[in-house]
Amino acid sequence: MSRSLAHPHRRPAAILHAGLLAGLLTGSCLLSSALPLPALAQTASPQPAAASAPRSIPLLQTETNSNGTPVVYPKGAPQITARITEIPPGVRTGVHTHQIPLFVYILAGKLTIRGENGESTVYKEGDAYMERTDWHEGINEGSEPVRLLAVYPGEVGTPLSVKRAN
Repeated sequence: MSRSLAHPHRRPAAILHAGLLAGLLTGSCLLSSALPLPALAQTASPQPAAASAPRSIPLLQTETNSNGTPVVYPKGAPQITARITEIPPGVRTGVHTHQIPLFVYILAGKLTIRGENGESTVYKEGDAYMERTDWHEGINEGSEPVRLLAVYPGEVGTPLSVKRAN
């Protein structure tokens, strides 16, 4: 089971994004929690952390992708790709799949992920999840752009996504 937690306090976007990306790439960012959002807010220190004391904000702990399939790491030469993706209002990603794991953190907006069977999940700012591995499509059905951080712990030579042929 995966758990996604929203950030309880707003920070300047550049600092949050840079810190999150650095932590993900170095493996030092804690991607685990069994606490629901209200519990996190209650356990968060009301005082800012001392400058010499690092602080991790839990985002996600999971063994499965968002469609329930197990996360499977690639077996080839590792290659980590991290990027910010922007999806304007009304735009669709097109039907695609991922052959490698994909961690997603929604920075702004709301993104609808719709599977082939019509089931859909809406992710909003602050949500973290492992992307589905079956055929699916991302749709920005909102009025503001979606911005997301996508981190692919992949392998050299494997595409980040594969579009369905028309």
